[in-house]
Amino acid sequence: MSGSPTAGPAPVARLLEERSALDRAYSPGDHGRWSAARRAELVDACLRELFALAEPAAGIALVALGGYGRAELAPRSDVDLLLLHDGSSAEEVAALAERLLYPLWDAGLTVGHGVRTPAECGAIALERLDAATAMLDGRWLAGDEDLWAETYGSLVAGVRDEPRASAERLHADAQRRTERFGHVSHLLEPDLKEGAGGLRDVHALGWLGIALGEQPDAPALDGLGLLRAAEREAVDGAHEFLLRVRSALHLETGRASDRLLLEQQTGIARWMGFADEPGLRAVDGLMRQVFEHARQVEHIRASVFDRYLRGGAEARAIDPTPEGVLRALADVASERGIVPPETLDAIEAAEVPDPVEWTAEIRDAFLDLLRHGARGAEMLEVLDRVNLLRRYVPAWTFVRCRPQRDPYHRFPVDVHLLRTFANVARLLDDPGADTVAAEAAALVRDRDGVLLGALFHDIGKTGEGGHVAVGREVAARALDGMRLPSATRELALFMVAEHLLLPDTATRRDLEDDDLVHDVASRVGAPERLAALYLLAVGDAGATGPAAWTPWRATLIRELVAKVERVLERGEVGAETAVRLAERADALRSLLPDVSEDDLRSFLLRMPRSYFLTLLPAQVAEHHAIVAPPLGALEVRTLAGPGARPGTYALTVVAADRPGLLSLIAGALSLAGLSILSAQVFTTEDGAAVDVFEVEGAFEAEIPEERWREFRTTLRKAIEGRLALDHRVEAKRRHYPPPRHEVPVEVKVHTDASDFFTVVEVGASDRIGLLFDITRTFAELRLDVHLAKVATYGARVVDAFYVRDVLGRKLEADQIAELERALHARLEA
Repeated sequence: MSGSPTAGPAPVARLLEERSALDRAYSPGDHGRWSAARRAELVDACLRELFALAEPAAGIALVALGGYGRAELAPRSDVDLLLLHDGSSAEEVAALAERLLYPLWDAGLTVGHGVRTPAECGAIALERLDAATAMLDGRWLAGDEDLWAETYGSLVAGVRDEPRASAERLHADAQRRTERFGHVSHLLEPDLKEGAGGLRDVHALGWLGIALGEQPDAPALDGLGLLRAAEREAVDGAHEFLLRVRSALHLETGRASDRLLLEQQTGIARWMGFADEPGLRAVDGLMRQVFEHARQVEHIRASVFDRYLRGGAEARAIDPTPEGVLRALADVASERGIVPPETLDAIEAAEVPDPVEWTAEIRDAFLDLLRHGARGAEMLEVLDRVNLLRRYVPAWTFVRCRPQRDPYHRFPVDVHLLRTFANVARLLDDPGADTVAAEAAALVRDRDGVLLGALFHDIGKTGEGGHVAVGREVAARALDGMRLPSATRELALFMVAEHLLLPDTATRRDLEDDDLVHDVASRVGAPERLAALYLLAVGDAGATGPAAWTPWRATLIRELVAKVERVLERGEVGAETAVRLAERADALRSLLPDVSEDDLRSFLLRMPRSYFLTLLPAQVAEHHAIVAPPLGALEVRTLAGPGARPGTYALTVVAADRPGLLSLIAGALSLAGLSILSAQVFTTEDGAAVDVFEVEGAFEAEIPEERWREFRTTLRKAIEGRLALDHRVEAKRRHYPPPRHEVPVEVKVHTDASDFFTVVEVGASDRIGLLFDITRTFAELRLDVHLAKVATYGARVVDAFYVRDVLGRKLEADQIAELERALHARLEA
């Protein structure tokens, strides 16, 4: 229901007043099922009075549908009605609908309605599941009660005549909803109603119960052994909590909102009674509870449908000990089955101390479970769902259902850990088309260490300090308690401590720096450890989000792995670099058969070696036509084409190098509505800049030719000094809302990462003109950008720049302090 009260019939005015009083009677966070039922009663009374005042003919019934029919009416939910009639007077029914509904609409209430005969109800129930379930929740309000009773009885008989078909229909609908709305327990902005694990899943269990013969005094799901007592209790608790959150959301926004947006969560957390705790903010406490309840609902709904549609698995006797619980779950994993309800009851009743004192037998059972890979991960989820995993691994308590506010991540910490573990296990068994992963898997001798490292790699995300340093300490305690062989413990602990080494180095450092490669090799120490880190990088990226394993990132990481591998095997990288350059030159000759050997040799000598080693030969061949010819002082050349990913574009800009050129390019791209996803800058021996970007449309999927033309024109004018970009970029930014995912600005300066350059890392929320703001700050401080690595991860940007001052020197302490102040001032403005 929505809108503000207006004058109208007495029943409607009374409803508006009583509804407003009910909304104010409790804190917005305390409107659960009782409040929803009371709200439905108020609407019932109003509608019955209006129905009586309309003096309806015989053979007409007024019926509440859907959530209103269940007497579960959130503050701004629609009121769904059915005018059921026997077909004897269609004109009378139409007139009645007007007399009944217009006063409600005039009062600003949102009322949906259908006018049908019993036969039409049966037909639409067969055609549309949403209509069928709305009527299954139907409740007689006024008029011909027998007409509704007969119609409802026919609808129920229809689903009970073919209960399996009804169950399959509900199961398919749940899968479609998951594809469209995602998982409530995974998303930072979940749909509380339609998402998997949301209120619709709670209702689906009710509809299945009706199909299987449920009666008010005889719950069908419980009686058939499909729903355990503990599961019924968990669903009831989740139902109440999620309805309270949804009601608070309605009251907070004043509209029928089901998606819990970031900007609403702080207020909802306050209304729900959450407060900041050490390591857990109130808003994260709210989302943690949302995730926990939704996860239970989703798993229980899936389990109940699995038990019915796939048949009940045979209950197995278990040894009610910590080892016995793990062995039972490993058996289910090996058989690729589902855990029978009786087995879950036995697991919950088992004598599992809190915490578990590990023995060699418990350790072996746990490792055996991990060796089942993805199926083992599913069993760990089962263990978590019955609140036992934290007894084996106390550190799990702090990451369980913990939201990750970084939009780069799709999942809460514990889900991310389990998915990463499953991904790494899958790579060990079947690397697929990833030849580097295949080579890495072949090098792994200690599979248990690699699996444990994957499972614990982010265990330090507890809200207290840097997660890598904390993670190493937490993982060390957990691994020590498991009584592992020392080699297995050390490999797992190494992976936790160094899990960011490959991706961070590859995307933020100059891979042509031989000293850098040697430093990485010294930290890795052995080929098996390098292999483990690569498998973890791939598995971690797959469990993070689509921006985590782009072709660009994959290429850089694989290049770094190859170089480190060379050092570990032979102790040097120079020879390999020479071989790779020769191979790239040969490939370029075959791609440019019409270019003379002299011209090609001149081109090879003119370009920096990093250019040939970073870009693929096919890209270099495409660039030749715009890079090789002599370049005018104010000339701009561009080349645009499809990018490495759908919806992206590869853009190359060639111009005479000058202070602030990267800033001018970034500003021109922003004004043309182009968002920079990645950037690589190169400078030729004779002072030409060759800058390579991956871009996408900031406001449209396809970039038309006029947009490229606008970019080129703007850039030329800026280079010629006929156009100032800063005010134009700022004006464009003001027309659009600020980033919804706020990422704190971070500026890190590394003086020891390179012998010749100072490395500056900048992390911030993505926004229009961000790269322009960063690079014009460099230009204003007269700093030259030798190398830029720009990476966009959803709403977060992490950029790395190799810079030096106007005299070609690394920055000194006073210059660094000035740069840090300037960047913070500009990016936080």
